[in-house]
Amino acid sequence: MRYIRYLGIFLVVLLVSVSLAPWSAYATPPRYIKIQYKADTQTLQVTVSHATPVRKIHYIYRIAVEKNGVLEQSHFYTMQPRFFLNTYEYNMSANPGDVITVSAFCILFGYNTRSTTVSQIEGSIQV
Repeated sequence: MRYIRYLGIFLVVLLVSVSLAPWSAYATPPRYIKIQYKADTQTLQVTVSHATPVRKIHYIYRIAVEKNGVLEQSHFYTMQPRFFLNTYEYNMSANPGDVITVSAFCILFGYNTRSTTVSQIEGSIQV
């Protein structure tokens, strides 16, 4: 009988400990960012990998786009469209030599940033 009581106390303490654990222990920051600039449509395509089984609670909530160190755009989201790889498109003009920096922020924990320089290749702008 005494062992059942101790087992019950242990299970209650374990349950309370797990439920009070910080959310950041379960959250992951964005892992990878791919940037593509399409000169013909003046479109910036951003692909972010961020794994989450609960897309309405743990998601990329903000994507910030800078050009040459100046914040050009900041987009806010309330959920993540897909479980792992998500692609976003933004209208943006850029010229060869411009440095584009994209930052993706997780609602629970961390962020990732990637930069690239726009270059001229055979009449079309490539990143």
